[in-house]
Amino acid sequence: MKYSRLFVIILVMLTAFSCNQGKVRKNLLPGVSGSAGEVIVVMDKSYWDGTAGLAFKNLLTEDTPGLPQSEPLFNLVNISRKAFSELFRIHRNIIMTNISNTVEKPGIQVEYDKWAKPQIVINIVAPNRDSFMKLFDNNSQKILGLLLKAEKDRISDNYKTYSEHKVISRLEKSAGVHLTIPKGYTYDLDTNNFIWISHETPEISQGIFVYYYDYVDTAAFTVNALIDKRNELLKNYVGGANDGTFMTTEMQVFPNYRSYILKGKYTAELRGLWKVKGDFMGGPFVSISQLDKKNNRIVTVEGYVYAPKFNKRNYIRQLEAILYSITFTK
Repeated sequence: MKYSRLFVIILVMLTAFSCNQGKVRKNLLPGVSGSAGEVIVVMDKSYWDGTAGLAFKNLLTEDTPGLPQSEPLFNLVNISRKAFSELFRIHRNIIMTNISNTVEKPGIQVEYDKWAKPQIVINIVAPNRDSFMKLFDNNSQKILGLLLKAEKDRISDNYKTYSEHKVISRLEKSAGVHLTIPKGYTYDLDTNNFIWISHETPEISQGIFVYYYDYVDTAAFTVNALIDKRNELLKNYVGGANDGTFMTTEMQVFPNYRSYILKGKYTAELRGLWKVKGDFMGGPFVSISQLDKKNNRIVTVEGYVYAPKFNKRNYIRQLEAILYSITFTK
């Protein structure tokens, strides 16, 4: 009996030690390298220049939807397996491939914070080219989703650490809506049902609109109804620099629409372009609308970018990280 108790105590101590060692190791990892939206694909040139490499390029360099200029979803960097050194192992997004007859069966494994943090490493192995392509085709959207989520989570975690608490609290008190808003944003306008929060620099403007209105029926979540309500409120509250000018939706490039479940709530998303009617300003926007059942209202949170001299993909992703943090507080 004494020996059994001693064994249990030792086992618990070893388990605790192992867990602590894991935490210490993770805390000692270096920060990730590489630019936002960049992915290293470790694949030998013979495959990279063939159908396997083309599959990655077609998937990950597709145009980012809702932008005024063509920008890829990700910027790809190809490294051969032999050249994959310590310098590259701390990159934020890594896809490791191994197509070899030494591989017993095809498979995909995802690892987080393997050599750096916050890092994602996707391992894809197969015994030959055909089985690799079949595995890739069956899992391509999952691979894309994992990379997009990893990018968003990095931004979200950073914003949680460096939040603009006064702006967040004021938004919660006024609208009953929580968004994780990072430092640098200011509270610019608050009406009965429309709030404008922005981050301004001499060359870039990122803004957030929060607006809400009574829910009548499901027709309010159709694409045309959402656009009509957006245009109505922007005309009332977001004027341009000159009299008679105002922000509206650019309809020559019709917005992308999709619906999905976010944190258990039905969510309608618009992704498109805005313009100032009567002026030459414009840029991309993304909005999500949800039903607040408790208060019988539709709540829309929207982010827009004005950055005429710069690419806009990463600025929109920063705003998405804020919008996706939405919760109702009252």
